[in-house]
Amino acid sequence: MDITTQMQQLSDEISQIRSDVQEIKGFMDHQGEVIDELLNGHKELMNRMVKHEKEAEEERNIQRPVFPIMTQEDLDNCEEFIGKDERKKEEMVRFLKPLLMPVGLKQKLIHVLSDNILMSYNLEGTHGKKRMLQYPKLLSVLYSATNRLGWSYKLFLDDLRRGFQYGKKKHFKLKCQMNKLKKLQAQNPLSSGAEKDSADDTDY
Repeated sequence: MDITTQMQQLSDEISQIRSDVQEIKGFMDHQGEVIDELLNGHKELMNRMVKHEKEAEEERNIQRPVFPIMTQEDLDNCEEFIGKDERKKEEMVRFLKPLLMPVGLKQKLIHVLSDNILMSYNLEGTHGKKRMLQYPKLLSVLYSATNRLGWSYKLFLDDLRRGFQYGKKKHFKLKCQMNKLKKLQAQNPLSSGAEKDSADDTDY
């Protein structure tokens, strides 16, 4: 075999090697893209799992509301609980509807909000009271739970306002009756601790 033939064969082998290298390089580049895609998918999945776990932990820390709502913390918790999921709003509506209807909020708001909340709040937050309108999710639940023929949000707000008035009047009436009872006990010489009760009576 002459030198020219040998050089041609060598050139062909080099060309084949280069072709193989390019093919291997293309394969490796594709594998690199696949690996990058898998890593990105894994990272996204991990982020979703962390987010889901965080949300689940937050939800576990939010207690299901108990009525009547007793404290400011309970009120804030109730608003947050309802806002987590539309299904929770529907669940709350189903629970409150038989509690409130057919009478409505005028006389039944006292079963939703405790004396402590009723005395600290009014609808608009006037006269030094806190503003109940800052709890739109709870109000939305109450509106849906009291819905009936011809119902509107304006009528709902009027009913809610009367509910606050009724609750406060009932609170003061009960307080007045308790003070009268204390005075009667103070006048009765047979009642134990009557003088002390009378001396401590500074609320009315």
